Amino acid sequence: MWLYGAAGAGKSAIAHTLAEICEDCGWLVASFFFWKTAGEHNNLSRFVATIAHQVALAIPQSRDLIGAAVDYNPFIFQQSVNVQLFKLVIEPLQRLFSAGMMSNIPPFVIIIDGLDECQGSDIQSGLIKSLVAAFLDLPFRIRIRILIASRPEVYLKSTFYSSSVQPRLTQIALSEEYSPEEDIYRFLKDSFDKIRREHPLASYIPSPWPSSNILHELTRKSSGQFIFASTTVKYIGGDPHQLPHRRLDVVRRLQPPKGEKDMPYAELNSLYHHVLSNVDNIEALKQLLGLLIILNPDIIKSHVKIEDLDEVDNLFYWQRGETEACLSQLASIIELDSHRKISILHGSLVDFLLDPSRSRQFYLCRESVISDCAAFGLRHLRQQTDFDSRASFILF
Repeated sequence: MWLYGAAGAGKSAIAHTLAEICEDCGWLVASFFFWKTAGEHNNLSRFVATIAHQVALAIPQSRDLIGAAVDYNPFIFQQSVNVQLFKLVIEPLQRLFSAGMMSNIPPFVIIIDGLDECQGSDIQSGLIKSLVAAFLDLPFRIRIRILIASRPEVYLKSTFYSSSVQPRLTQIALSEEYSPEEDIYRFLKDSFDKIRREHPLASYIPSPWPSSNILHELTRKSSGQFIFASTTVKYIGGDPHQLPHRRLDVVRRLQPPKGEKDMPYAELNSLYHHVLSNVDNIEALKQLLGLLIILNPDIIKSHVKIEDLDEVDNLFYWQRGETEACLSQLASIIELDSHRKISILHGSLVDFLLDPSRSRQFYLCRESVISDCAAFGLRHLRQQTDFDSRASFILF
């Protein structure tokens, strides 16, 4: 099963909760959580070793077989993921099944979270294919289910929808279908209640605090993504030496931060820097984001539909398809659906890009964007007397 959603949608929280539930029920055979900033958790170097170790703990009968495989080939962890999976996981389970030692074992679950944070898109796709190929060799009655949670990156979609994977795939998209605003509002309300009860400076917090209007305001700013709400709560209530109500005013821009270290959205900044740093041509992307965000401000409030992306390509003198190629690299924060509707999944992305202290090299200067787009428009006007009205619509 592939559980996918935008950056910050709550995939990891769901994966961790499911792991806890499955462990309590005796169903969890193994789990692995990729993390981009953890040296041993952002690559595959210890993936199979971790899975095999947990299989040995969950199924004690397999322990000697797995240990014997390592003793026989001490260099096995330098071999391919396919070989490691077969020798350390699949083959021991097959031998147990053949010996009649797997008949009373319950169905098992393997949970893999944050696959998109593993280094290398080819490596991520390769792991999916390796898992499918490896577990196809298991007897049907050994029921092992694999849950993979990730962002909906284009190359992952391509892999999951490939002919070798698709027949064995189920999927769940974390989308607006699940009414995230209600959950986010409830989360914020409960979190602020806890801050009022437990914060060391709670006696200085005015009552009532915060108002329902403020909770609704923060819910709207979350844009259906839990990361904004959780980051807000951590900042407001996370420092025992700072007044929570003052920090709420900082979030709402009613008070200035206390110096450079007092950054309300450091976690969000890190997320956006990570996503944008992986873009091939950042200058082209900044041109496109400037066109979308500054010249089409309604995109912040609702979906913007561009009838013909070719017109955007023409405006910037790009090859046909470059606009869609640019957007495809931001699938975790910007969505382009089958109806050509573009939606920014994180409302806070706009604030990030328009604030030079947060976005730095990714900063969108309003005056520069307007000037550059006007220059492109004038260049087109000079080259043709009959300026395409659709391009004019995009510009103005």
